[in-house]
Amino acid sequence: MLNDFIKQSELVGNKNEVLDFDSMKKYLDNNDYEFIFLPSFKLEKVIDIGKEGISSAIVEADYGIAETGTVVIDSKDILLRKATCLAEKLDIILFKSKILKKLEDISSFLKEKTENDGYVAFITGASRTADIERVLTIGVHGPCETNIFIIEDK
Repeated sequence: MLNDFIKQSELVGNKNEVLDFDSMKKYLDNNDYEFIFLPSFKLEKVIDIGKEGISSAIVEADYGIAETGTVVIDSKDILLRKATCLAEKLDIILFKSKILKKLEDISSFLKEKTENDGYVAFITGASRTADIERVLTIGVHGPCETNIFIIEDK
């Protein structure tokens, strides 16, 4: 499933990198983000984000869907939701064990997270839109760049 996920993710322009947990920790030590939400790494740097957005954010995905290259994030928290929508560059950490074959495989997760005013985000790649003259614009409705770090489980 890993190869299927990467293939689909790259089709929409994402950069994907497979790392072990310790290599990812080193990467995080050497890179700065305006917004960080990484429960598995016990890292959090949460700021309120205005309509002007932020330059970078890194967040942890709950699941990945191999058939579409999509990541799924429980985004009930408004600050997390803003970060994933308003960051120019969005980096996402996804654990390899959380990559499932198809959307139906997370049905119980979706049911649980959306029962009481939940909000689940499906992110496939950087925002892309085109007008009637077929002029492509990237980043209008979300990030200009999306990178996915797939972490090998310990």
